Amino acid sequence: MGKLIACATNTNKSSTNQDYCVTLENSTIGISGVVVADGIGSHFKSEIAAKFCSIKLKDILESLIDINELNFEKHFKDVKLALIEYAKNTDEFDFSSIDKSQSLGTTLICVIDCGETYQIAYAGNGSVWQIDGRFNKFGKNFYLPWNSINLLNPHSIEQEGKAALYRYLSVSDTQHRPTVLILSKNQFSPGEILIATTDGVFSNDAVPIGKDANNTLWIKGEETLPILYNHLSNFLSANPRDAKNEDLEFTLNQFLEELKEKLIMHDDTTIGAIISERTIDYHQIEFEKKSEPLKDNEENPNQ
Repeated sequence: MGKLIACATNTNKSSTNQDYCVTLENSTIGISGVVVADGIGSHFKSEIAAKFCSIKLKDILESLIDINELNFEKHFKDVKLALIEYAKNTDEFDFSSIDKSQSLGTTLICVIDCGETYQIAYAGNGSVWQIDGRFNKFGKNFYLPWNSINLLNPHSIEQEGKAALYRYLSVSDTQHRPTVLILSKNQFSPGEILIATTDGVFSNDAVPIGKDANNTLWIKGEETLPILYNHLSNFLSANPRDAKNEDLEFTLNQFLEELKEKLIMHDDTTIGAIISERTIDYHQIEFEKKSEPLKDNEENPNQ
């Protein structure tokens, strides 16, 4: 069994979900991954931008025939130009009459497995977590930040006391150039898990910061990730080599449903996950170790 890749999205709103996500695979050049996007809530038709840009980037990456063609700066530019062209020709609205600075804006995050490395590209906010494959072997007091590192530094600035994006995909002249990271894959057990999310799960520019009565600075702990850890732990504890991408997708949807039930889903919420081969192997060995005593008991009922 190889790696597992899946994504899921949900919302607590009665209106349109402005997030979108897709998985991708290009067997010709040996890459696969996830794309997540968060349409900017204040923008006109941002849900269209999130969906269009996600699918367009997927199509571009799946059409590459040489790994040397992988160039996220070019790909993000091509996505933006295609979005503008789509907006000019669609029958859904009149492009000439919309406020370009407040229309069709979206963040865009892509994480792809390139064999020996991961390539990460993003414009906007959200998070990309590198999680140690032994994440559920740590005590709960050590969940964060020891074995989970957020690699995404949001393209946000303070504006009138709030975080405001200065880089994202849109039909305006707003800067869209992505930040690109190359992460060497852990070639040894227990591997790693890569998680990409919109800010509904986590983003550094949305972490509450304050001071206590003694004027000591504090940062609120993240509620959503320990819940995600529980779902991933349950998923990996049951014969993970037999699992399929659809099973991981089901697990991610269960996670989002729990956020909604616990009333900690405050917006559209989207997540994509890549579980490496090494992590699956590690948890398969753990599963088999736990299963061995049960098999012995079945074969030797008098013991």
